[in-house]
Amino acid sequence: MAGPFTLTALPSSPTGSVRTVASVVALLVPAALMAWPLIVVLVHGLTERGAWPLTLALDSLLIALAATLAALVPATSIALALGRGAVIGRRTLQRVFGLGVFIPPFIVPLALVTLGVRRGTTALVFGQALAFLPIAVALLVRALREVPVELEQAAEILGARRWTVARRVTLALVGPGVLRAALVVLGLCLADVATPLLLAGPRGVLATAVAASEGAAAPALLLGLIATTIALWARTWREVVPAIDDWPGQRRPDRLAPDATGAVLGALAWAVAIVLAASWLLVPVMALAHVSVLGDRAIQHTLGRSVLLGLGAAGAGTMLALVTGWIVERRRSAAAGAVALMLHLPVAVPGVVAGVGYLLVVRRGPGSLEGGALLAAMLLVACWELPVTSRLARQRLARVDHSIEEAALGLGASGGTTLTRIVLPTLAPAAAGIFAHTFAAGVVAVGAVIVLTGPGPGLGAIALLTLAAAGATGAACAVATVLLAVAGGAVWLGRTPAVR
Repeated sequence: MAGPFTLTALPSSPTGSVRTVASVVALLVPAALMAWPLIVVLVHGLTERGAWPLTLALDSLLIALAATLAALVPATSIALALGRGAVIGRRTLQRVFGLGVFIPPFIVPLALVTLGVRRGTTALVFGQALAFLPIAVALLVRALREVPVELEQAAEILGARRWTVARRVTLALVGPGVLRAALVVLGLCLADVATPLLLAGPRGVLATAVAASEGAAAPALLLGLIATTIALWARTWREVVPAIDDWPGQRRPDRLAPDATGAVLGALAWAVAIVLAASWLLVPVMALAHVSVLGDRAIQHTLGRSVLLGLGAAGAGTMLALVTGWIVERRRSAAAGAVALMLHLPVAVPGVVAGVGYLLVVRRGPGSLEGGALLAAMLLVACWELPVTSRLARQRLARVDHSIEEAALGLGASGGTTLTRIVLPTLAPAAAGIFAHTFAAGVVAVGAVIVLTGPGPGLGAIALLTLAAAGATGAACAVATVLLAVAGGAVWLGRTPAVR
């Protein structure tokens, strides 16, 4: 009679040594590249002598609040039109506002400068409101989609009027989502550097003061504290990452607004969409008359360094995203929890604040992209895009049957073979999208790297701001068009394999 036998337990993923090494790398690398520079800013900011720019911070907060309100009012109407209205060309409207989520924030203010808008508080508020309006629309459409239509229909069956249902049911349920959207847009306005550099008055705002501080940690710490407080209040990482990653899917509304109301909402949505599209198109149209500036060697040099920055950031960002995504998705441990927590930092803390931390760590003066400064800029962009790119990797892994890895290990495959022959090939489509997204972010980066590069013509995105400030708006439009074409082409090429 055959004796009893025991079944060897199968490991849940590649061998323990591979998993351990990956966990340590995934924990230490984000800690060194994300947490450590912010700790440096905290320490230097608390020990730095001199008065903090509290008045400037208050003014900046009021300007950001005004821009947020100016964005939310039309965004609410547009969200109602898309979610509750029988709007003509509804799918086209969705595509316009969905495209606006990916437009760099310097395009709209550059268009306003091209139109001759005078610098000042009003121009800054209008520019930020228009630049971040697509993100506000995406957030509000997502919040409205979560309101059960059945509750509205039940209120109508019980005799409530349309406006009563809208006020007592729809707006009451969507209210928390509107508040979260407002806080997200408020944080984006506070962290914005490009629009204030183009449209603000001579005093600027807190973000531009940080960008021009050359390593002064006190204003950076103040901006970081304000932005982090808002992010913690709104739990921004739950809202802004999905809004940037993909447009919320919408089916045809089950419950339509009255014809008159729907017509008004639709007309407003189309008017705003036309204004946005016109501002985006104005920049390349103006660039047509100044194409010759692209023959200048200095401009070519700045554009080349932007592409180099994008490539370096994309390479580092892809590796970081795949490793962190695998650890967070596949492992349920303290290391995975710590990595997931650190992935919230880039959403809560503005990139310009992290730039100050990187500058203090590398201890190089701004205005140079040689050696350590260029490498620091690459790593900064790669890390501050991790909330989006790591999510892409986790989404891909979530769709893969984990039992395939277990079966391979059970059949005798080594951990390295399982990792290279099964895990990595499943992540290849996501890797293409991650690489393209991070490359585009590096090409158009402003706030995250301006402290390291300085306000001069070190990178293409910063060079166009310098040209626009000097009055050469046509040349600035030409540079912006090239950057937009390169970044947009990369995103378009990368998103197709990423969603398969």
